[in-house]
Amino acid sequence: MALYADLHRHLGGALHPRIIYKFLRRTDHPILNYFPDYDGFYNWFTRPCRTLEEFVKIHSLVEELQSLEHLPYFCLRLCRGAYTFENLQYLELRYNPYFRTDHKLTPAKRLAQMHLIVEVITMNLRPADYPIIVKQILCFDRRLPLKINEAILKVAQDNLGPVVGVDLAGPEINTEKTEEWIKLMARARASGLKTTCHLGETGIDNVDPRYFATLDRIGHGIHIPLQKPSMLKELSKRQITLEVCPTSYKQTGVLKDFSELKTVFNRCREAGVAIAVCTDNPGRNPSPCTLPGEYERLIDNDVIDFRQLKEIQGEAFRSAFGFAGTSRFL
Repeated sequence: MALYADLHRHLGGALHPRIIYKFLRRTDHPILNYFPDYDGFYNWFTRPCRTLEEFVKIHSLVEELQSLEHLPYFCLRLCRGAYTFENLQYLELRYNPYFRTDHKLTPAKRLAQMHLIVEVITMNLRPADYPIIVKQILCFDRRLPLKINEAILKVAQDNLGPVVGVDLAGPEINTEKTEEWIKLMARARASGLKTTCHLGETGIDNVDPRYFATLDRIGHGIHIPLQKPSMLKELSKRQITLEVCPTSYKQTGVLKDFSELKTVFNRCREAGVAIAVCTDNPGRNPSPCTLPGEYERLIDNDVIDFRQLKEIQGEAFRSAFGFAGTSRFL
């Protein structure tokens, strides 16, 4: 049996929409007034979006559901599905702890509650029946003020071990704050955390080469080989891996066809830049969207061949932030 590693999966988009819908019914959530049956909810939840910003908005619904009280419910089902249906041996799960705090609390109490959020997730990502290794990446967000992002960094530092890295996520906005975020990444790295950053997903405008000195991986980054292939030399020199999530680019309107990724893979291979194929938000994509399914779609669309598939499967383990074992991906 092949075993896989997924390095880029958001907690907010990780779970199958049927699990979300069952939870909504269990809690009699008011959104059921708009979606009295599952099919209607599924079509809305997995619909293609026109922009990344539109895609990100639905995360806010799920983030509110994944409160301190209900996180055990979601974590158990996440591990169970990833191990049983995807053959995942290793998973890096990323999320913003602040967005899962109680919105009714004062800002100071919400910051304090982030530690509990990480603690509860850590306790519930190790179910005995599903021996999958799950490590956490805490997300900064471009929409949040520096004070909150700094508090997220402190939580990550205090939980080093279960938390292996940090990420800069959110809509590709506020590029005038690039220096602020680069300094934040540098502080994280200096404290022993690994770093990744959402860059170059929808375009090249938010890709500042100054980021590269502070990063171990780049979330997406597909517009670097598409629009600025000259930057690949620096990525190769610094051994920065791209986390490529094929189906997401169709869902967010970034790419029209999977075959467009062929240029991304070919140019990265020629420049010596590693790629790890990931799922991003598999619950938000039409079913079935699994990591093995992403590999299959790349082969079906002649983006990669079977020889390259083995290399890419191995790269996911080599680029992992918290995996020290021997993988059985072959």
